[in-house]
Amino acid sequence: MDVLFHKDELGYHQRITEIIHADYDHVYRYLATKQISDWFPQLSFQQIDDVEMLVFDMGEDEPAIQFDILVKQLNQEITFQWDEGVVRIVLEATENGTLLTLEEQMPLNQVLEQTANDFVGWYFQVLNIRTISETGEPAPLDMVDFMALEAETLDVLENL
Repeated sequence: MDVLFHKDELGYHQRITEIIHADYDHVYRYLATKQISDWFPQLSFQQIDDVEMLVFDMGEDEPAIQFDILVKQLNQEITFQWDEGVVRIVLEATENGTLLTLEEQMPLNQVLEQTANDFVGWYFQVLNIRTISETGEPAPLDMVDFMALEAETLDVLENL
């Protein structure tokens, strides 16, 4: 997996690329249909006032958060609001399967620790998309690995 970070006047940016050994239409079903909750249980697509929205629901006492879907091209791309930022996921067919590119942009005014947490969360979700697309089962999340990568990412962002 390749991960790049940069900072500009729009905010902090993360770009992740990963080869998934599965057909892109198979991978796309996990990204843009009800199967999204198979690898990211807190996410779902819901019709709200006749508009399809991406809904993030932590359950319990937390209110669900609705995000606008900005682009949804069949078997190719999904782009959506994510908090105050934007996440774009693009799929391309390759001879080895599917190239997944995730680009996330978060604003400069967001607390940097939250940006690092978001970036690392999407890193692990890309691993999860790859694992479920290739095996049919989501990857387990190791919080020790998550926290270590979050600290590394925060250090990188602080030095951009």
